[in-house]
Amino acid sequence: MEEPPRRSSTDEFTFALGIDVGKTALELALCNGEKIVARTTVSNDADGHDTLVSWVEDRGGGPEKTCVCMEASGDFEKAIARRLYEEDYRVSVVNPRRIKGYASSQLQRTKTDSADAALIARFGRREDPRPWEPPSAAESRLQELTRARQALQKEKTRTLWSSG
Repeated sequence: MEEPPRRSSTDEFTFALGIDVGKTALELALCNGEKIVARTTVSNDADGHDTLVSWVEDRGGGPEKTCVCMEASGDFEKAIARRLYEEDYRVSVVNPRRIKGYASSQLQRTKTDSADAALIARFGRREDPRPWEPPSAAESRLQELTRARQALQKEKTRTLWSSG
């Protein structure tokens, strides 16, 4: 059976969810247009991810009504991005430099997790970032091998410099 195509434009959604990703917590801001309608913080673990999905649905959102945007943050975003993708949300994982540039263009100087989540939600709504898809098994393995090779090269260089 063929899967329905994922939505491509954020204009089709009622809500935009911005997630400021941290190692242990996810700061959430749910926007309806330009207005922040709800904010909360959940843990960045399986229980927190369940809470996030329920929280969005309790506020009238869901995969058909909500686009999600978050910054790439050293792999801390991978589990929640995958979970939301599996729940059929349109998820975008964005380079933090793009968000920083957007914040500068909006003259935003407030730097709190809550303000960042709201900024990320507005960015996701206005800038229509590319939808994220999880890497294939082959891509994941290639990333692992590349990182292992880089670590070995770094160790080799360190060893050569310390013995020379």
